[in-house]
Amino acid sequence: MIEKLKQNYEIEEKNQRLFKIRIKQEELITVISSISSTTNFITLSQIACADWIEDEVFTLNYILTTDKRDKNLMVEISIARDNSSIPTLMKLFPQAEVMERDLHEMYGMDFIGNPTLYDFALEDWKEIPPLRREFDTLEYVNSNFEFRKGREDNRDVKVEIKRRRAEAKKRLKDGK
Repeated sequence: MIEKLKQNYEIEEKNQRLFKIRIKQEELITVISSISSTTNFITLSQIACADWIEDEVFTLNYILTTDKRDKNLMVEISIARDNSSIPTLMKLFPQAEVMERDLHEMYGMDFIGNPTLYDFALEDWKEIPPLRREFDTLEYVNSNFEFRKGREDNRDVKVEIKRRRAEAKKRLKDGK
């Protein structure tokens, strides 16, 4: 099956069970449709996203799994961060609906043809999508939540991590 794919695509072997091809955004539907109908990569297991703010793109990996669950194929595309839109895969894989909905909410992507791109986990969210790299989590928490103010256990995270690491090293050194 991988040999068959190598006839049409440049395949990167990540390990004996994981392979990757990189295609152009406009080829997505055609390539995934062809792969799922001519090989045994028949399940869309996941759509993963990486935000490359420096390059002004999102990289999406559509992870297809074989019928025996013994191999995975990542089909990778890049899309512009601004006005990011891509066609839905719902006609090929109904489970894409939920994955696309999540990516829409967390990154602000538009999946053309997916009618369910509305509130999913973040009700009435008006901020920058929270998984975009320009979203400042600390600023958001500090400006929207007061649950930590005045509590005796309110500690600086970086200081606390250093303290815990030092304690762990001491325990190891002391043999405890």
